[in-house]
Amino acid sequence: MAVKNKNTILAVVAGLGALLLVFAWLFWGSTVPEPTNKAKKADTDTTKATVYNTVLHRDADGKRLWELKVGEAIQVNDNLVRAKQLEGTVFLSGGDEMYVTAKAAELKIKSNEFMLTNGVTARLKQGGFLKADKVEWKEKQDILTATGAVKVVKEDMMAMAEKVITSSKLEHFKLKDKAHVERGGKYEEK
Repeated sequence: MAVKNKNTILAVVAGLGALLLVFAWLFWGSTVPEPTNKAKKADTDTTKATVYNTVLHRDADGKRLWELKVGEAIQVNDNLVRAKQLEGTVFLSGGDEMYVTAKAAELKIKSNEFMLTNGVTARLKQGGFLKADKVEWKEKQDILTATGAVKVVKEDMMAMAEKVITSSKLEHFKLKDKAHVERGGKYEEK
């Protein structure tokens, strides 16, 4: 009988030893997998709200920076809003205003950066016109980049190109790809 108890005690001790090894491996040797890029993106780019037929605007230092009517606005995160059927006004320095229309847009609210797409037109209150497939504007540097069948009319000048880099006042252009400039005429803003 003493041998039988001894084998049972050894089996229990061996089982506890194996269990302790498993716990030690789990505690010191295992790693928790990092989330994949897809999982990280899903966490950061989840839609927070969708609204229809509304007006978006941003004010800073008691001054209106822009006001846009949109057919649909989707808040992706605290900084990014995707919009459809956009039209409105961007209030520029020096009192000028730019009236813009586009079928789609991405607005980075905190940095006042716009990417307007699917047919964009912009008209300056003090004179100037731009038409393009896509327009990106970085407000802090005041760099406006228009791409895709771009046409710019400013005073007695008309410029066309596949890519135009300028400012929000439509002055001092850089034209790239299929560039054409005319001066001294009366040009239609369409």
